Order: sequence, then C-alpha cells, then structure tokens
Amino acid sequence: MSQAQAAMQTLTQQWYNALVTGLSLSPNNFQLYQGTQPVGPTSDWLWKIFDAVPPKSVNNSYDPSQSNNFSQDYQAVIANLKPLSDNSFQNCMGDYYTNWLNYIQSPKCPSNIFDSPDAMQSAFKKWAMIYAPSQMGCSASLIQSFYNDIVTIANTMFASAQAAGKGYAYNTTISDLNNAIQSAPAKSFTMDSKTQSSDVSHTWASGSTSVFFDLFDFGGGASYDNLTEEATSAGINISASFKHVLTLPGAPLAKTSTDPILSQYTPWYNSAALSRAYGTKDNTVWKNGLPSWDTTFGPNGNLQRSATSLIIVDGIDITMTSATSYSSSDQQVITARASTGFWPFFSASGSGGSSTSVSFSDSGQMTVKITSPAGNPQLLGVLVSAMSEILG
Repeated sequence: MSQAQAAMQTLTQQWYNALVTGLSLSPNNFQLYQGTQPVGPTSDWLWKIFDAVPPKSVNNSYDPSQSNNFSQDYQAVIANLKPLSDNSFQNCMGDYYTNWLNYIQSPKCPSNIFDSPDAMQSAFKKWAMIYAPSQMGCSASLIQSFYNDIVTIANTMFASAQAAGKGYAYNTTISDLNNAIQSAPAKSFTMDSKTQSSDVSHTWASGSTSVFFDLFDFGGGASYDNLTEEATSAGINISASFKHVLTLPGAPLAKTSTDPILSQYTPWYNSAALSRAYGTKDNTVWKNGLPSWDTTFGPNGNLQRSATSLIIVDGIDITMTSATSYSSSDQQVITARASTGFWPFFSASGSGGSSTSVSFSDSGQMTVKITSPAGNPQLLGVLVSAMSEILG
C-alpha cells in the first residue's frame, strides 16, 4: 500500500466514524457506500442493491454485475434441501391444494403461519371454513405433513417467480422511498482529521475495509498521489449537512402484495425454508453435494449476511478544507478535476443535480464545496444483518 493509499484508508475510516456518530447510525450494522450512487428511477434499482450480498467490510462500492446475490444463493440452497416425501395432505386437498398455496402467499394469511404446526392448523381451519369446507378433514394430523414439506413450497414459489420472468422483487418500492424521504429528519456534523478516530475495529466488520480512492480521482490514480498526501498530512476539515436522512427497510418478497407495483410480482422467498437450512448442518436436511451448510453459512460461506435497510440522503451540502498550501500549477490541476467530483462524493457537476466547486485562498489553501439540492436522493450506505440475526 502506497503512502497515499494508507492516508486515504485512514481518512475513509475517519469519515465512517464521523458518519456513524453524526447521523446516529450504528457501527454494529452500517456499511458505507464508497463513491457516489444517485437513487435510480425504478424499484428494480432498489431491489438490486438489497439483493447484493455485502462483503465483510465497513465500506463497499456497489457493482450491479457482481456474482454474489441473495436470490441466487437462496435458490441454490432450497434446491439442495431434502423435501418430505409424504404427500398425504396434497392428495387429500385435491383441486383445492393450489388455492391453499395461493392463500399462504397472500396478505390475508397470518404472518405466524410457519411458526408451528398448531399455528398452521389454526390458519388452515379458518381458511377452509370459508373457501373449502369440504376439505376440513384434511386438517388434524395431515397438516403436519404439509408443515414439514416447506422445502417443496419454497421451490414451488421460486419456480413460479422464475417462470413469471419479472425478476425477484423486494417488499419496498421507489414510491415508498420518495414518499418517506420528504419527512425524513435533517442531520449535520463536522470532522477534523487531526482529532477524529480512525479505529474501526469495534465495527461489525471487525476493522475490515476496502475500496479506497484518492481525494481527486474516483479510480485512485497514482498521478494524484502527491496532491492527496499533501492534503491529508496537513489535515482536512469537513462540514457536512443533509436535509433528509432516511433508513429504508426492505426484505425479499414473501407474500402477494396489494401495492400497485408489488402486486405485479410473484412472491419468491420463504424464510421458513431458509431457517430450516440454517438450523441443521447435516444431511438429514441437506442433500449430498453443493451447496452445503459450510459453503453457505460457514466462515467462508457466500450467504453469511444480508442488506436489510438502505441509508438514503437528500439535500447534500459538504464543505471540505485542507490546511496545505498548493502551488499555482497544482491549483490548476485540482480545479480542472472539479468537474468530475471529489471524495467523499464523486459526482460530475450537473449529474443528479450535484455541483462541485473548488477555490483557493491567497496562501493556496483549498476549499471544496459539494452540493446537491433536495429532490436528488443518493445512496449513502446499507445496514447489514448477519444470518444468525435474521434466521437464528
């Protein structure tokens, strides 16, 4: 790691800690999005962020083409679980079996239906009394076989969503974001790199960090290393203000929704099936072969955690000053770079309503102003939950 890279690692860790404190976030689950990411115009944009499995790092740069996605990992898991061979309940239900499957995926179905056989039996009796009174006898002991056959239910749900060909929705939409952001509170804070702690060992990622850029280049180009070293060694002060800071929760679509957008998408996720996979490591639940419990949930597994909320900010006003004095030639280089943005929000001027300007005092000290008016929300980060918290 070069001196410039080391300096930016420290500065990024300081920025992370300042954000956590200033925006009342928690180091136990916050992951900083590195760079800039204006909110997309569609719900599908949100769902792709939620679906990306976060790496173990306090910061990350979202890549829509990344290979590790929750929906793909989930499909692989449920396909490698052992279903129950007893189909006595299905045989008893006959033509009503499909109606029952549709019901348990609908908003009318009790949320606790998979908590226990008793909860499922109670829900079944209430449903059958109205929609299938002739099948009331399929309750009692037979409902236990259906409860145990959650693997078949999960694979049926996913196959239905796959056949629909619309993708894998999450239970929040861009309309939810746009409505909620308007009433989200304002937050502001300051950071002095001479005094701000860079210790991130106390975070959920245990100090793991990645994706570092220099102050002046999104790609971290070596041509700006000297300028970055000068700025960071002299000290950087940041004053940050956000008109709105929103925590937007989201989860895989598990039930048919009445929302005008979500109602067009087929539910694909069954938490009970994934909980069964998580709760038993051996081949009484898992088939032989891959994926296995270890390759999924183990120390090097691909599904150790999930993004459960997005942190969205709107109305951005950031002023960054450096105590170093730049020469006139360096000032020209830095000024020319202003059109494509500066750390910590790289954004070309005019993109998403943003504006970046740089000025210098008579002694050559730099001041950078990054602004984006309300109405141009950006992704600041995600909240990460371990599978032990979600499924345990």
